[in-house]
Amino acid sequence: MIMPVLRFLFSKDQNTAQLKSQAHGVGEWFADVYEGFLLWFSELAKGEPYKALAYLSIALVIITLFKNISRFTAMNFMVLIRNRSVRKMRLEIYEKCLKLPIAYFNNERKGDLISRMSNDIKEIEFALMVSLEALYFQPLNILIFLVALIVLSAKLTLFILLFLPLTALIIGVIGRSLRKKSTRNQQLMGQVMSSFEETLGGIRIIKAFNASKFFYDRYSKQDQDYTRNNISVQRRYDLSSPISETIGITVSAVLLWLGGRMVFRNELDPEFFLTYFAIFSQLIPPFKAFSNALYAAQKGMASLERIQELVTAPVTVEDPISPVKPKFESELALNGVGFEYNSGISVINHFNLTIKKGQTIAFVGPSGAGKTTVTDLISRFYDVTHGSITLDGQDIRNFNQDDYRRLIGIVSQESVLFNDTVKNNIALGLPNLSQTEIESAATAAYAHEFIMEMELGYDTLVGERGGKLSGGQRQRLSIARALLKNPEILILDEATSALDSQSEKAVQMALETLMKDRTSLIIAHRLSTVMHADLIVVMDRGRIVETGTHQELVAKQGLYNSLIQLQELGS
Repeated sequence: MIMPVLRFLFSKDQNTAQLKSQAHGVGEWFADVYEGFLLWFSELAKGEPYKALAYLSIALVIITLFKNISRFTAMNFMVLIRNRSVRKMRLEIYEKCLKLPIAYFNNERKGDLISRMSNDIKEIEFALMVSLEALYFQPLNILIFLVALIVLSAKLTLFILLFLPLTALIIGVIGRSLRKKSTRNQQLMGQVMSSFEETLGGIRIIKAFNASKFFYDRYSKQDQDYTRNNISVQRRYDLSSPISETIGITVSAVLLWLGGRMVFRNELDPEFFLTYFAIFSQLIPPFKAFSNALYAAQKGMASLERIQELVTAPVTVEDPISPVKPKFESELALNGVGFEYNSGISVINHFNLTIKKGQTIAFVGPSGAGKTTVTDLISRFYDVTHGSITLDGQDIRNFNQDDYRRLIGIVSQESVLFNDTVKNNIALGLPNLSQTEIESAATAAYAHEFIMEMELGYDTLVGERGGKLSGGQRQRLSIARALLKNPEILILDEATSALDSQSEKAVQMALETLMKDRTSLIIAHRLSTVMHADLIVVMDRGRIVETGTHQELVAKQGLYNSLIQLQELGS
């Protein structure tokens, strides 16, 4: 549309019949097409140049209007693609975190995982936002412009193509450096997030031990490393626009000189050269956008690799292809069980134990003996390295994890509550329960009374990790949750060790209700709480050293008796 305007403006003779002979420097076929278009347009305007210009102006506005309507429509689709892609990625990460074994989280910083879910996802979203249009649409744009330039002047276009290898080399070198720096950047951000998360979690201890300066200095050092690296990343990223623009203007200047010479020598008509130059100027923005998108894609790829590490992390505790429905009618047996972490250090060795249905089994022993690890293996948070754990003769690895864990209820030393209502914390994983059922469980756990004293009763928010409640209240809510689940196997891991005497009495009463007619596995350091167990298993360094009732073990004068005497002396 530019060339006819220029022809009408600069041609002294408005006779369109003369146009074909003036079309120098372009292919014959294009001259014919161009001549035909002008003749048709001249007839449409009835030979009046002012009317022709008016039609051309209106046509430009209409074309631009259609272009921008199309662009707006395309951007709307891109918004959907970008956001749904990112949402799918977030869901995949969250789902993977739920599937990964507990061992994975023992080796990873929580802050780094949060950084992957937040900062890395943002980098990928930005890369998608920039790249979707630039990497898919702009190459087509560039190709169309290049074809137009070749049609107008193959000689000038050849000169442009000579610059492409140089440009690609510069972009490639900076892009590789940017990707490497971006990977390091996200790792450092993960460390910063981990320190912040750790500080929030331990703020009481930090203040109590006057360790604020130590933590501030450590955080400041990590943040400084991140800031320095981030500055380096931004500098490399910001190089993309100046480099591409400098190359574009340099080529434009040389084109202006070469094209001008061709016009002076009558090798190319002015209108074709001006049109050529105008199209070339339109080539620079998509070329800049394309180079910027390449740099953004390199940053996004660095984040994508970190997310891929998480998404592709092996799930070591897997469900079988054809699971068996679990039933507990007779016994739970540990047969020659051995377990070691990824470090290769053995934690449990040659562990043999048979637990009859309805029995109360207590695990005691010094710290680090492996008591909690045994119950974690029974819960199948980890899979045994050697031997097997069977339920009524069936290896628990043959069960679907969700089906198997429906048989198990856990009350741990640290009551894990979520920043939700009392009701939702008690009914965790059981969404269709009535208010009456929830209140019955709370009453049995000796929790109903203090819940009703709260501002909104069962609809009261408990705060982050149950921070609005006392230790005894949190523990009784955990017991109510276990009662509501109605498990056949109950695991109590130091359930009363962190409580004062009054809270312990209330919790102990709730535990007695919970343990009634169930198979109970108790881990306790306070040996007075396990004296009435059907069987006491004394552990040391991952092995069973003694088994028996309280009276039998005291009579053996072994490790259990030593622990009893130590606690009596301590009290």
